[in-house]
Amino acid sequence: MPLARYALLALLCLTPLGAMASEGGEETAQAPTGPVISYYALEPDIITNYLSDGKTLGYIRATIELMAESEADKKLLEANDPLIRDAIIRLLGSKTGEQIKSLATREELRKECEAKANELLLKESGKKAIKELIFTKFLYQ
Repeated sequence: MPLARYALLALLCLTPLGAMASEGGEETAQAPTGPVISYYALEPDIITNYLSDGKTLGYIRATIELMAESEADKKLLEANDPLIRDAIIRLLGSKTGEQIKSLATREELRKECEAKANELLLKESGKKAIKELIFTKFLYQ
């Protein structure tokens, strides 16, 4: 009797798969055709000073990930890492303490860094390879 139960269970499990295969199983065998998103981390973290009111310097440390739509774009980001890092360091260093510390302006700062990096990539390679620039860590003092 247990053998009959196992046979029935196997039949029930295989029936939906057989029906799906006869209806259109070839669709499930195809690979996705959309863009392949990959990330490139700017390592080590970006550390720089920013304009501060008073006698002390402000300090910022940011961990940044760059989103690319293909492996070719990721390789382009890797090849231009020093150029991108320099642009972001200069941009962050030119901001005031209020601009760095404000949550309201952080999104504007992120978009500004992304636009500047894409502008430089366009000049260097003829392509904007950064889909999104993401601050994964943003510390200031």
